[in-house]
Amino acid sequence: MKRYRFYTRFCIPGRVLSANQRKGLLALFALLLSCGQNQVTVWVASPWQRVLRDTAPGPSRTVNIQAAANEYEPFRLIIRAGARPLKNVNVTVGPLASGRAGISAEHINLFRAYYLHITQPSPGAKNPAGWYPDALIPFQPVQKISDASFIAAPFTVEPGQNAEVWCDVYVPPGTAPGVYTGTAVVWSNGIQLETVPIKMTVWNFTLPQDIALRSHFGPLYREAAELMGLQPDTQSFYAMEHLYHQTLLKHRAVPATPASVWPPWDAQRGLVDQGESERIQRLVKQEHFNALDVPLRYEEEPEKCRAYLAAVAAWLRDLGYLEKAYVYLEDEPNDAGEYEHVRRQGALIRSADSGLARLCTEQTIPSQADWGNLYGAVDIWCPLWGLWDDVTAQQRLAKGEELWSYTALCQGPEATPWWQIDMEPVHFRAPLWISWNLHISGFLYWSSVAYKGHRSLQEVWEAPTYRGYFWGEGVMLYPGAPAGVDGFVPSIRLKLFREAAEDYEYMALAAAKGKREEADLIVAGVAVSFQQWSHDPAAYEQARARLAKLVLEQR
Repeated sequence: MKRYRFYTRFCIPGRVLSANQRKGLLALFALLLSCGQNQVTVWVASPWQRVLRDTAPGPSRTVNIQAAANEYEPFRLIIRAGARPLKNVNVTVGPLASGRAGISAEHINLFRAYYLHITQPSPGAKNPAGWYPDALIPFQPVQKISDASFIAAPFTVEPGQNAEVWCDVYVPPGTAPGVYTGTAVVWSNGIQLETVPIKMTVWNFTLPQDIALRSHFGPLYREAAELMGLQPDTQSFYAMEHLYHQTLLKHRAVPATPASVWPPWDAQRGLVDQGESERIQRLVKQEHFNALDVPLRYEEEPEKCRAYLAAVAAWLRDLGYLEKAYVYLEDEPNDAGEYEHVRRQGALIRSADSGLARLCTEQTIPSQADWGNLYGAVDIWCPLWGLWDDVTAQQRLAKGEELWSYTALCQGPEATPWWQIDMEPVHFRAPLWISWNLHISGFLYWSSVAYKGHRSLQEVWEAPTYRGYFWGEGVMLYPGAPAGVDGFVPSIRLKLFREAAEDYEYMALAAAKGKREEADLIVAGVAVSFQQWSHDPAAYEQARARLAKLVLEQR
């Protein structure tokens, strides 16, 4: 300690430092010495890299990203401690500038990734057991997180381990194209450890507010609401449901249509509009719902059901929304009796109004020939990725029907891009490229909040499993309360879906400019079918840049 006392007394000529100043310098020198011995490493990871808590540092030390206006583009900062814990760590990212133009810090959101321990990998997973990042805890003011179990910052990095900070950069509409630069800074105990340069290229086009890919990411289920301490059909439930919608829609994922937008009906008065027209218009115009699932009420009373559906279809037609609507038929019919039920449902709906579409989670060719088929009963086919039959799918498309797809558990051939936490991140990108190639216009995910079977909200965070070993199945959103968040905390998987949905927007924009054939060739170069697709993340990045060039080119 003698050399520190000597230095603090004489480091500034002609000045003797006070006791507090000497203590501060001692703390600074001790921290810098510790960091030097600790071999702290800060590196940059792509969203498409698998980075676990013990993954060795990669080579990248700078951020280089590209985006259009009205697009989110993420990057990840990975902070690795050496032999000692790294304490009171924080990250800040300043505004990005390009001449006089800029992207303010309010459009740059930081999240700390929460690691969960996967002890038994999901069926079909080729990756090992370990600590995987998934829930993303938002950086927020301290007063909101005083009672939280999980906070974003400050945090500690354990010896020889990683911590991850996910950064979303949003490019607001109207942002001038160009190259924007800035920095991210990593701190420990208020001392700057590392500065990471950021370079962002903003392309000269804008993604639309309306969402190109139709989807259904499920409702706020009763079981999830009850675990969150909410009772259905209460003001607190509706407030949470609104936050649920907002979180999904911010990621270009469309929730199930809330029950509250469908007007009550009776045989004498018909539909009784008590403000439902205004509510459904708000969903479509302001929140950008592009798919509306009409409830199949009174099914056991066919005449009543027919009259009700006819009234709903007329109401939707008057609003201009009938083309966005569909009725969800028997889910996953799987025997002759269930096939017959679907046919009865389809005939009943068609007799009410031929313009009301009918969706079924079934492939376009029956599993058993003796069940018969569903042709004429279904307008929107939504098969599992592993059960896709392209010959009959394209036949249905040629007849004017629509193709969606869905995934659940780990069904289908081994090459299927299953959606579990311990699968490679590219699994969450490839399906939407495949969808474009196969002329699929919609996607269904059975639940975003499958909390049923969990005993507490914290357990959802620690073990978001279905049947105990499908990691992340049905849980795209984590309950916000354990992180001091009103509403929900997004998963990395939902962020990856948004990236893929934005890719789909590039394809749609190129097609709208008369360049469908060129876009198709680019997409087919990386993704052909649900069993034939590139596993190389770089291939999609290169193809995305080529799609952007298509959008930018003038005819």
